[in-house]
Amino acid sequence: MSQASRGPGGAARGGLVFLHAGAFSGSATGLLAALRADSSVPGVVACDLMPLAREPRLAAARLRATAEARRAGPGTPWAKTAAWPTGIQRYVTRRGLFDGDRPVLIVQSLPALVPPGDVRYAVYTDRVGLEGTTGAADTPGGTGAYRSRYTEGWLDRERRMLAGAHRVFVMGQSTADVLADRYGIPADRIAVVGAGVNVPAPDTDPDLQPLSPRDPAAPPRLLFVGTQWELKGGPELLQAFARLHADDARWNLVLAGSAPDGRLPAGVTSAGRVPHRDMPGLYAGVDALVIPTHREAYGIALVEALTRGLPCVGTDVGNQRSIVEDAGLLVPPGDADALYDALRTLHTDYSDLRAKAGKRGAVLRPAMTWPHVARTIWEALQ
Repeated sequence: MSQASRGPGGAARGGLVFLHAGAFSGSATGLLAALRADSSVPGVVACDLMPLAREPRLAAARLRATAEARRAGPGTPWAKTAAWPTGIQRYVTRRGLFDGDRPVLIVQSLPALVPPGDVRYAVYTDRVGLEGTTGAADTPGGTGAYRSRYTEGWLDRERRMLAGAHRVFVMGQSTADVLADRYGIPADRIAVVGAGVNVPAPDTDPDLQPLSPRDPAAPPRLLFVGTQWELKGGPELLQAFARLHADDARWNLVLAGSAPDGRLPAGVTSAGRVPHRDMPGLYAGVDALVIPTHREAYGIALVEALTRGLPCVGTDVGNQRSIVEDAGLLVPPGDADALYDALRTLHTDYSDLRAKAGKRGAVLRPAMTWPHVARTIWEALQ
């Protein structure tokens, strides 16, 4: 906790209580740092809920959550049960974090906490439980392989948390639509605020940013970014890429974050897990980003690429279309043939797509920063 003055139970007293579950793909870390750096925020008390899984006093709640998840069926995570957030809520309440004197920001809908009525709180999330996912059983042609899983008890808690929030801040419009249509949240309590990037672009016009030399007649150099190989469409990407490489051996692809087991196909290299500080070098050495994901709540890597003037090839799920607009190409997830065609089009239309990516990046760059998101959230909580 911060070094603010202490209140009952040893809880720090400050201007904002910040509750999050892990790093949230870097988003929680970036947002917390921006809030703490904002001079208008009198103090931030942060509590990471993820390590509580090892808290001895929550062992009974963890056991109940595990049993509840097993009853719900294979693939249901114990964290998305009613038992686990109930245990967490008792824990944070005992520590005075729901004292009613300070606003609370709950990052992600995963915690499914339901603060008391006298607590002014908001939720910031990239997606919600009922948000449609490609491959879900209720999607035409879906197999259910990538469907979000949770118990009905967890969903009830998430509903109550969202219904009681002063504001629900979301990264993209698709989540806002689900909140209005399937949760019944009034539009005036939903705000689309985007997200900050983990790897900011140089503060220059994308068209002026130097790229490593390339033969304009050669295929664009591709970069894949993702830590979940199958979920992010890695197998379909390699299927499409194998055909491209057979057509023209100059095609090459760099994998960052994850890769398949075994030997990589010709033209493909793996950079492994790449720290954020080293990502600018990867972006500078490629011509386009391709992430044919099956499920994506937002797509921060797409924003990072576009703010560098790199066109993107992705899928028409979640908020991809509203991010990319005309600065890239989107295909149905799981369709290797469509992906192959899109990458061929990327090659033939690269100059035009590169110009559109530069314009799109100029729009995204000033808004997609954590200081901007932090100030928007804090002002709405006052």
